[in-house]
Amino acid sequence: MSIPAKTDIERRFDRVIAHIDAHLDQALPLDVLASIAAYSAFHFHRQFAAFYGINVGHYIRLMRMRRAAHMLAFRPNIPVLQIALDAGYEGPEAFARAFRQIHGLAPRDFRNAPNWEGWQAPYQALLSVRRNTMQNTIANDVTIIDFPETRTACLDHLGPPARIGDTIQRFIAWRKTHHLHPSKHATFNIVWCNPDDTPPDQFRMGLCVTTTQTLSAEDEKMGLYSLTIPSGRCAKLRHIGSDQTLGDSALALYRDWLPQSGETPGDFPLIFQRVAFFPDVPDHEAITDIILPLA
Repeated sequence: MSIPAKTDIERRFDRVIAHIDAHLDQALPLDVLASIAAYSAFHFHRQFAAFYGINVGHYIRLMRMRRAAHMLAFRPNIPVLQIALDAGYEGPEAFARAFRQIHGLAPRDFRNAPNWEGWQAPYQALLSVRRNTMQNTIANDVTIIDFPETRTACLDHLGPPARIGDTIQRFIAWRKTHHLHPSKHATFNIVWCNPDDTPPDQFRMGLCVTTTQTLSAEDEKMGLYSLTIPSGRCAKLRHIGSDQTLGDSALALYRDWLPQSGETPGDFPLIFQRVAFFPDVPDHEAITDIILPLA
């Protein structure tokens, strides 16, 4: 499938978004951003708002708060003060006020009991920006690989997709106690069903980590089970960027590549291999390999 090349203005604003994403813990003066876009500071903020439907200051605040929320929820070893400073606040009090305006909770309360049902809602305004700046997905980006048989320990999330953060927290904690660091033990998601056409109470997503360890009775009581991902031919599409547009890339694999490839999907579900994680890397540098088993 042929996708039109980006215009000059699109490429210029892509550079601005990449710079913001990579420097969220630093000052982001308007004149610097304008120079990256090769615009005068007088017109840059108006053009940004016209192009993305959100002003640049609000975009930066939302990106910083989204990263802060992920840090609070999934990186419990990072102090709240450090998260506040990285978000551009001089101290925890100002950060707490700003965070409460978005999430309705103080940062420490959010860390202890995140409001999973609605915690991503404030960041929907970022989705249009992500879709404008995500890398074009075309048929030539898909490769055929021989996927090796892979033994994993798996924890299923069952229930509304919005609450998957709770399952991720438990999965991360279990991995830490078993010393299964992502740098040495690959992380996979098994997409048992499509969230777009599955009732929320029937949604299921597998969280997996490669390991040959034998699960204990206590592990099984927590919901862990052994899952072997079978070997075989697979189509692989690398998604670089935010999870907010991961579904768009998966759709492109099915919609744009599969019909013209002559291939038939196999009898194992779609797999996401998590290669580089947000918030450990900037949002635009997160990497997920979308793997489609083939017959």
